[in-house]
Amino acid sequence: MNSMHHRPGPFMMASAAALLLLAGSLHAQEDHSHHHDHDAVPEMDAQGKRLTSYNQRHEMTPEARAGLRKKVALYRGMTDRELDMNMNAMGPDYAWYVSDPKLRGDTGVLVLSHGVGENSDAAMKKSLEPLAAKQPMAIAFGMAMMGSAHIQAAVDDLAARGVKHIVLVDGGTTTAFNTLTRHWQYIFGMYPEASYLDVPKIKAPPGVTFSYAGHMNDRPVITRMLYANIKSVSKDPENEVVLIVGHGPEDKEDNIPDLKLIQAHVDRLKAKKEFADVRIINLQDDAILPVRESNVRKLRGWVQQADKAGKRVIVVAIAAASHGVQMHIRNDLRGLNYTFAEQGLAENPDFVEYVGELIREGSTR
Repeated sequence: MNSMHHRPGPFMMASAAALLLLAGSLHAQEDHSHHHDHDAVPEMDAQGKRLTSYNQRHEMTPEARAGLRKKVALYRGMTDRELDMNMNAMGPDYAWYVSDPKLRGDTGVLVLSHGVGENSDAAMKKSLEPLAAKQPMAIAFGMAMMGSAHIQAAVDDLAARGVKHIVLVDGGTTTAFNTLTRHWQYIFGMYPEASYLDVPKIKAPPGVTFSYAGHMNDRPVITRMLYANIKSVSKDPENEVVLIVGHGPEDKEDNIPDLKLIQAHVDRLKAKKEFADVRIINLQDDAILPVRESNVRKLRGWVQQADKAGKRVIVVAIAAASHGVQMHIRNDLRGLNYTFAEQGLAENPDFVEYVGELIREGSTR
């Protein structure tokens, strides 16, 4: 899994201790009359949310635990209690309708977001409002590890506004090389295997089609947003070392091509010849502990080396949300001397341009 963002990946942990740091889980949706019968669907509230509580818990069963352990390497080393705590420490699965419910259109947008929590999710929603004023838009927050009813609800909400083609915007990952993207694609019948549990696939309303838009990848607009975040805390660029930190996928097979793609941001920032050095690393936040701990040691080493050389260290997260992987980075770098440009990319005005690019690309498929 990867996160922009979105939240971080399914486990949001910097170490086993970090399992206790996250916020609770839930399921959400619109009016029961036209939704498919995957799960009970909460009514849409005045804000457009289909959410019962930010603290709703997953019902963990022996079968669910076995299924998750089969698919997720990290869970195989956890006790039942640790696995349950991890699952119930994640953010909620719920739908949030962003546009004015009266707005109609043939093409709509469904943003798939990892989600982090109430404040960060609200910031993401607010950043998308300019686009949602132009065409019907909904967000499905959550990883859908154990259910997809919230995504079905968002699809049905868009269809109820006359939408015939839905552009799926992956708002939770930096590249396609991660289990979360593949799980979302499985839910829409675009990938053969679930990354987590075999949750129900989406039932398309009559006449509705889907296309899956791209990712952050090596897009110049992402470099510009990272640069703006760095400059917001920069004081003496020629004496500053910039370290870009991503959530990253669990597996080496995904991490290598992921890093190769996002290396473009480093290359562009170095080409400016402003900073003493620029580097990038993925925490692989949901990998088994030896893998993650190796990345943390490497990152800490970079910070210590630069500090020892008299350089000022700036750390910036390549993530959409502001309160996901950043929490883990702070924990990983505790005791070291650095400055954190911790804003999420969704706080930058150019984030609308980025999502607009994805929508345009998806609309032509």
